[in-house]
Amino acid sequence: MNWLQNKNLLLVFKIALFILMCWFIASQLFLKNDFKEQVGFFRHNFNAENFYLFVAAIVLMPVNWLLETVKWRLLIKSAEPFAHLFKSVIAGITLGFVTPARSGEFVGRVLFVAEENKAKIFYLSSIGGIAQSVATLTAGVFFVFMWSANSFFYGLTIGVALVFMLIYFRFDLLNRFISSNSFLKKHSLIIREKELPDITTQIKVLVLSFIRFGVYLLQYVLLLMFFGVSSDFFALLIHSGVFLVAQTFSPMMPFVDVSYRGGSALYVFHNFSQNNIAVLSAVMMVWLINLVIPSLIGYFFILNRKFKV
Repeated sequence: MNWLQNKNLLLVFKIALFILMCWFIASQLFLKNDFKEQVGFFRHNFNAENFYLFVAAIVLMPVNWLLETVKWRLLIKSAEPFAHLFKSVIAGITLGFVTPARSGEFVGRVLFVAEENKAKIFYLSSIGGIAQSVATLTAGVFFVFMWSANSFFYGLTIGVALVFMLIYFRFDLLNRFISSNSFLKKHSLIIREKELPDITTQIKVLVLSFIRFGVYLLQYVLLLMFFGVSSDFFALLIHSGVFLVAQTFSPMMPFVDVSYRGGSALYVFHNFSQNNIAVLSAVMMVWLINLVIPSLIGYFFILNRKFKV
């Protein structure tokens, strides 16, 4: 990324990223959300009796991103220090946070990975994302089945899960098609087949993706219990699983992501709980813990990154 070698452009990039992050966070918290009411509701539920639920949800956040770092290390087969790869993942969250379809995640990861073939990083990052979708949708088949007798939802989940699974395990077929494009080949925007993960690596990455899905699931259950939606662990597990499946179909634009999360959560929980403020508070808190906090940390990683100029 030659533009990073220009001090002025680098400064503009860091300032623009900071402004965009601040605007996005503020708009989601204050313009598209009744943040004051949710803060009051949080204080109401903030007591010694269930405080451990809130703490446990926060503790799971670094576990989540450490698992993603292990996945990332397996995919790129890097010998770089784990801490450096962790910064790569967190920087990816920062840029993915403010870009459509999290497309900036690739750029953030490239900043901290010593790899000349940037296209390789892009494809491997995409494969990691596909693995997470496979885990969510595959596990989601069970949750959707338990949640609703509507065969459409169940069939749709199975169908999409199979498509993602096919793409994941036979990415080599898709890669052959991509590599046949003369424009991409001319500009070295392809990944060689030998650089794709082998079946052993794919299985390891998928197992880690299932564990990450479990972490996400547990976070939602803990926070839903913390905000008093219900004390029925199994019922919350089922509804949270369906909600995570719904997130797979989240809009590509990050500016409507929180609104979509809230709307889909209320739909999933509408037959289980009428405590809408509690459901929305739990969803917002997971967003703050898993995305906003890591994004702010990632910004400081990017800010302090020493680029060659």
